[in-house]
Amino acid sequence: MIDARDWKEIAGDDYDWRVTAKPERPYIHDYTKTMTMKMFLAEPDGRGGSRVFIDIDKAADIIRRVDRMTMGAPKILYLVGWQYNGHDDRYPAWHEGNPAIKRAEDRTPIESIRWLMEEGSRHHTTVSVHINMYDAYENSPLWNTYVEKGLLNTTTDGKPDKAGVWNGLQAYSINYGREWETGFAKKRIDEILELLPLERAGTVHIDAFHCRPDMGRGQGYEDSQAARRKIFRYWRDRGIDVTSEFLYDEPVFGYEKPGPDQLIGLQPMAWHFSQKLSDYIDRPAGLICGGSAGHRGKPGGEKLGALFGENIVGEPLWADWKNRTFRSGWEGHFLEDFCLKYLPFRFLNGLHRLSAACTPGEITAKLSKNVTTMLNGPVILQGGEKLREGNDVLLPADWISKKTLITYSKDGGTRTWTLPRPLKGASSASVQDLTTEGPGKETIRRVSGSRMTFPYLPGQAYIVTARD
Repeated sequence: MIDARDWKEIAGDDYDWRVTAKPERPYIHDYTKTMTMKMFLAEPDGRGGSRVFIDIDKAADIIRRVDRMTMGAPKILYLVGWQYNGHDDRYPAWHEGNPAIKRAEDRTPIESIRWLMEEGSRHHTTVSVHINMYDAYENSPLWNTYVEKGLLNTTTDGKPDKAGVWNGLQAYSINYGREWETGFAKKRIDEILELLPLERAGTVHIDAFHCRPDMGRGQGYEDSQAARRKIFRYWRDRGIDVTSEFLYDEPVFGYEKPGPDQLIGLQPMAWHFSQKLSDYIDRPAGLICGGSAGHRGKPGGEKLGALFGENIVGEPLWADWKNRTFRSGWEGHFLEDFCLKYLPFRFLNGLHRLSAACTPGEITAKLSKNVTTMLNGPVILQGGEKLREGNDVLLPADWISKKTLITYSKDGGTRTWTLPRPLKGASSASVQDLTTEGPGKETIRRVSGSRMTFPYLPGQAYIVTARD
């Protein structure tokens, strides 16, 4: 839904999330309960073509298989390398799909991507795209426009400001303020919304949304950050959440003293989630949550996902980076991540974070509903009974039913669990193998004193549902 205000009226002010501990506006999706993953489709091959990891047909097959394995759990999947010849190609342009990934029966790759978005919705999967608003390349069809209109950051000598080197090509950083004020940021966004039904998806992933000063024009980090907030708010006016790569804390006061996180309350999810222990307590998961905890040496977060949950990121499950190809045999690894990452993530995000304490050799967190988590193990306790110990879990699968749990063991063996609510007190339960092809044969087992024993092969999971 488009907000009624004119885009020029959108403010760039910081949002003080500390007043309410809630987002500025409700997010479109509930990221605390959703598997939020990327899928790497293709990259430029360095010879003018595309190296394909996953085409649209294979992506659809993976979506269907993942949905069977997760029994309809909510999922968001961002397509990486959908445009031009693949990942990081031709930015800032988003005008064309990658012909190497399209289905044979479709006329254009955009038709194939639209088809996949529709197909995903049939399998509890919101399909969207991964884009970039920071980089500009000389081989982009928009390069001359962005140079002539002065839409790039500049160095003190007035030359375009260099960013990273990707696919062997130099990238240059975009001046968010000038792109916004001239209407080109809105134009870029509006054009991709004409190309793809992202308003229906309600989410988009913007990679590497860093801020940079424009030294040649005397503009600082604050100018770039204010414009970035306007861009976030415009996407949200169009009914679309922006997730991004990091929690951004550009050095407003110089590199020795980073500034505050400028997007808390606007950005619902960060891919690489480097929060400190105190941040987890201060910021509810519904305000900001994330994928992998800790990234690239950033302080905090490296192991704290075990205490508060971290999500499946998906991308490395399907992409063999070393050999630059699709990773076959991904199914068992996905089942492991589903059980050891998503299940704790969903369960722990549904609780209030009360406190955390560091003692020699241990970090412990206290959450609502009498839940305690401990880093070493890791361990999840509820009322003193274990729901996780190391690589063994027994956790709710409440999207299936309020009476359903999933149990899993990475290493195998035999384990007796005390069943938590809602299975506590049940006299019998339905037990199904959960395989990489989905639920298997059902058996009915008696429950003795709210306890059940399970024999596990390595990597085995069961679906357990109370019958009375």
